[in-house]
Amino acid sequence: MFACAAQPNVNRMPPKPDRRTEKSRKALLGAFVAILLEEGYAAVTVERVAARADVGRSTFYTHFTGKEDILRQAMARPSSVLAVIVGHDLAPEAIVPQLLHFHAQRRRNGIVFADPVRAIWAGCLADLIEPRLAAVARQARARPILPLAVIARQIAEAQLALIAGWLGGRAAAKPEAVAEALIATTRALTAALLRAAPTAPLFIAGEKLRIVQA
Repeated sequence: MFACAAQPNVNRMPPKPDRRTEKSRKALLGAFVAILLEEGYAAVTVERVAARADVGRSTFYTHFTGKEDILRQAMARPSSVLAVIVGHDLAPEAIVPQLLHFHAQRRRNGIVFADPVRAIWAGCLADLIEPRLAAVARQARARPILPLAVIARQIAEAQLALIAGWLGGRAAAKPEAVAEALIATTRALTAALLRAAPTAPLFIAGEKLRIVQA
């Protein structure tokens, strides 16, 4: 799985997280994902996640506000690799490993491509896409047809629908082809819904990405 983030334009290093705090957070995320994939979203409760992670309820609320918040944070990594397609000249090869992960785990993680999880995931993804759309729109001097939040949600839904269709479809398609399709449809939607001029740049100028394999 991949995490993508624009490299900060600063020289100082961010403070290191407390090891015990980070360990508790990872344990909670792991417990949440395990219950989600084994029993479904309806079976997830704060109490069960905390018990499985062997921490108290108060520790859970130190890291997350509730059930939906931990889901959104659990989906941050796969969301990030899809979000950066907007506004960046991302090569298909950068998306393929994430798609291979989805495909390898398709029998277990099919639940994340079905509601209510999929709807929450789409919202998480849209939240990451929206500021990127804003940057592209400013740079291209675009005249968006709809509010950026609506456009971001449309792009997010289209991306997840394409992946879900590939994972659940009978017709075989190589992950490389799916990656190309994701890039093509995302860019087409971005250009059309931002109502950008044909020659307008749709990439965030000077952006550098750091892609880390988990």
